[in-house]
Amino acid sequence: MRYFLRLGVEIYRVVCERLETTDRIADAIECFRELTCDPQQETIELQNEHLAWDLDFRERASENLERLGDKAVDAQRYDDAIARYSSALSLIPSPPQAILIKRSKVWLATGSWKQALEDANQVVSLDPSSPWGYDMIHAALHKGGDYDNAVDALELMLTKMAESHDPDVQQQGDRYIIPSSTRAAIRQVVQRTLHRSPRVLINTATGRLHDRAEQASAFESLPIFQELVSSMTTRIDYVRIKREVRQYFRYVMLSHKLEDNEPLFQQVVHMAVYDLEASPTHDKLQTFCKIVRNSRFNWAWSDTCCIDKSDHIVFQEALVAMFRWYQGSAMVIVFLRGVRSSSAYGALAGSIWNTRAWTLQEYIAAKVIRFYTEDWTLYRDLDIPNHKESPEIISEMEQATGVSAQQLMALYPGLSSIREKLRLASTRRTTWVEDAAYSLLGIFSAIGIPAIYGEGEASLGRLLANVLTRSGDANILAWTGESSPFNSCLPTHITVFNGPVTSHVPPPIPDSEMERIITGLRAPSFCLEVALRLYDRLNELPTPRFAESRMTLPCIAFQIPPFLANRTGSSRVYRADTIPLGWWKSGRDKTFLGWGPYLRGGACVEDDALSPTLNLDDEATSDDEIVCEEIDDDSSSLDEPHVPPLPLLMHTTPLDRETGARRLVARLKQSFGALLFSPASTGRRTMDYRRVAADGMMTVRFQDNVSLADILNNVRVLDVL
Repeated sequence: MRYFLRLGVEIYRVVCERLETTDRIADAIECFRELTCDPQQETIELQNEHLAWDLDFRERASENLERLGDKAVDAQRYDDAIARYSSALSLIPSPPQAILIKRSKVWLATGSWKQALEDANQVVSLDPSSPWGYDMIHAALHKGGDYDNAVDALELMLTKMAESHDPDVQQQGDRYIIPSSTRAAIRQVVQRTLHRSPRVLINTATGRLHDRAEQASAFESLPIFQELVSSMTTRIDYVRIKREVRQYFRYVMLSHKLEDNEPLFQQVVHMAVYDLEASPTHDKLQTFCKIVRNSRFNWAWSDTCCIDKSDHIVFQEALVAMFRWYQGSAMVIVFLRGVRSSSAYGALAGSIWNTRAWTLQEYIAAKVIRFYTEDWTLYRDLDIPNHKESPEIISEMEQATGVSAQQLMALYPGLSSIREKLRLASTRRTTWVEDAAYSLLGIFSAIGIPAIYGEGEASLGRLLANVLTRSGDANILAWTGESSPFNSCLPTHITVFNGPVTSHVPPPIPDSEMERIITGLRAPSFCLEVALRLYDRLNELPTPRFAESRMTLPCIAFQIPPFLANRTGSSRVYRADTIPLGWWKSGRDKTFLGWGPYLRGGACVEDDALSPTLNLDDEATSDDEIVCEEIDDDSSSLDEPHVPPLPLLMHTTPLDRETGARRLVARLKQSFGALLFSPASTGRRTMDYRRVAADGMMTVRFQDNVSLADILNNVRVLDVL
C-alpha cells in the first residue's frame, strides 16, 4: 500500500513539474491541489518526504503566477491579473506583502477601492512597521473620496519611512511631500488670490458676509482642500492649485445706482442678506445674490453692504482697488432701475445708471457683463453669456459715450489714455462733489490719495496732481475755465475736459518735410553748437511734477510787458508786445483750441497718437492772437506776466545728438500751446507764479527773427501755486 501511495505521489509531482516547465501554471496548480486534497490518506512518513517538495512548488508556482499577473497588468488585462495574483496568494499560508500590494493597485485601477483597501489593511496587519501598506491605504481612501483619512494614512506612511532602519526606505521617503508643506502652498495661493479680490464678500449659499479669513476657512472646510493635499505626494502642482482656488473664489459684482435705504455693512454683518425685511433695496440685493448663486458662483459683492465705510482704511482701500476688483470679477451684473423689460432700444444709453460717475469704471473694468431691467429680466431679452459682446449693447454704449467699443475695451487702469479717460468722466454725475475725483482713483491707479469728503473741488486737483507727477503728461494742463483752489494750473471742474481730446503737441511733421527742414539747417549760417546746447538743456529738465500743492513746471518762459487796454466795439481788448512772440491780444471775441510740444526725455520726434484737434471760429485767427479771460484795468495780476509754452515733446527712441538737435529746431518752428502766468506774492526768496485763467486755449509761435540763443536763455523751471 505504501508503495502505491509513493508511486502516485511521484506521478503527480512529475506531472506538476512538467506542466510548470511548459508555463501551464494553472494546470500545474490544479494537479497540485489534487495531490494535496486528501492529506489524511498519506502516512506521516510520506507527508514528511513530501513537505520539502510541497513548499518548494508553492513558492515557485506563486512566483510564476506573480510574473504572469505582472504581464497581465502591463497588457491592461486587469481581471486576468487579479485572478493570477489571487491564485498566487492562495498557495502561500502567509501571503507575501508584495503580491497583496500589487493586487491592491490593480483593484484601484479597476475602480474597486474597497477591495484595494482590504488588501492594504491586510498588508499593515502583517507588518505594522512597513510604510507600503499605509501607502496603499492612502491610495484606496483617496480613490474612495475619504480625503481626511487618506491624508492621515499618508502621514503614517511618511512616519514609518522616517523610523525605518533601512537606508533605502529612508531615502525613498525623501521623495515625498509632507502634507503640511502642501497645505502651506495652498494657503499661500489662497492668500494671493484673496488679496486681489474684495476684502468682504457675500457667501451666496448662506447669504452671510465673509472677510478674507472666513473665506479662506470656508475653502479649507471643503473636500477639495484635503483632496489637493492628498493628491500631491511627490510634487506640489501649483498650476492645479491655482486653477481650483480661482475656480472656487470667483465672485460677481453688482453695478447699480445707489438709492435711499440701501442695506449697509453694519446692518448685514450679523445676519444673512436673505433674512432682510422686504423693501425695494433689500429685494434688489437678495435677488442679485440669488441670481449669482443660481449661476453657480460662490461669492457676490455689493458696495452697499460689503464696505465698512466707518473704517477709514477699509474705505480708502476700496476706493482705490474698486477698478481692479471689477476687472478681476467673473461677471458684473448691472441693475437698471427705471428701465422696464419692454423698453425699446436706447433705454440703456439713456438710463440713470449710464450717467453716474462710479458706473463708468465698472463698465470699463468688467470683462463679462449682463444687464438686468428693474424687474430682473435680461435687458432686451439678450440671453447671451456676455452683453459686452452684443452688437446692440455695443452700439448703445458707443452712442452714449462717443467712444468706439474697441477704444473702451482698451482703457486699462493706469496712466494710458489720460485725456480720453478724463473726457469720458467729464459728462458723469455725482452726488458728492468729491466723487468726480474719487471715482477715478482706480482708473488712474492713484494709490496714496486719501478720500477727504468735505474738501470740495480740491479733490480733483489732488487727483490730477498725482496723475501728472507720475506720468509727466503736461497735456493735463490743456484746459480752459476756472482754476482749482488746489493749484492754479489745474481746473476746478472735470467738465472742462468735455469735448474733443486736445493736445499741446504740434501735428507730426511728415518725413519728407522734416528732411527738407533739416537739410536747410545744415547751412553754414545755422548755429549747430547753440542747437546742441538747447537740446541738451531741454533733455536735462525734469518732467512737470507736484510736491503737495506746489507745481514745478519746466518751460520756455518769456516776459510780457504790461497789457494796454482799448475797446473794440462792445468788447475790451488787451494788447502787449513781446519780441519773441509779436503782438498779443486778449479778449472775448474769439475762442480756439491750440496745442504745443512738451517734455518727455530723450529725442524729439513726432507722435501720431498725439495729433491735435483744432477748432476755429468762422473767421480766421492769427497765430499771435491769444484769447483769454477778460481782466480789469487795475488788475495787479498783470505785473510782469509770463507765457511759458509747455515743455517740448521728447521721445524715448534714441537718436544721435546732432540729428535730435536739428529735429528739435524744426519742431520749434511750429505753433504750440502756451499758458499765461503772473507773479504771486508769497514772501519767498524765489518767485512763485499763478496761472491766469482763460476762456480759450492759447496758441503761439516764435517769430522768424528769434534766435536759438534767446530761446536757450529763457529755459526755466517755474514754481506754480
